[in-house]
Amino acid sequence: MFAPNIAAADVWHGQIRCVVVPGLTTKPLVGDFEMSTNGTRLTYSRPVHKADLASLSGVAESGEGILAGNVIKLQGGAAGKGYSYTAIYQGRIEGGYANLAGEQVWTTSNLPKPFHRACHVTLTH
Repeated sequence: MFAPNIAAADVWHGQIRCVVVPGLTTKPLVGDFEMSTNGTRLTYSRPVHKADLASLSGVAESGEGILAGNVIKLQGGAAGKGYSYTAIYQGRIEGGYANLAGEQVWTTSNLPKPFHRACHVTLTH
């Protein structure tokens, strides 16, 4: 059974917003985010930006997830030259909107230990 307003195959578009990564960025991230549904199976992707620049790095963050009722859980990550991170986002679908909260856990030689970056994703159908 699908959650309200979720078709068997559907694409949702929106934005991701994340806090600064100390030592790597000086500006919060604001970027595009896309989630696709195929029943209860979810996939997502988004382009990774170059540090504080609006330009894209050529790397994509991607992952998978599940939809249980109106609860979304996504897990993925990305890796580029000198860095990698894992990501977890979860939240709820309410009507034609989805609000997810989560974090990216960054590992890079510029950071003494992994950094947990808080993020928020909003999607519309």
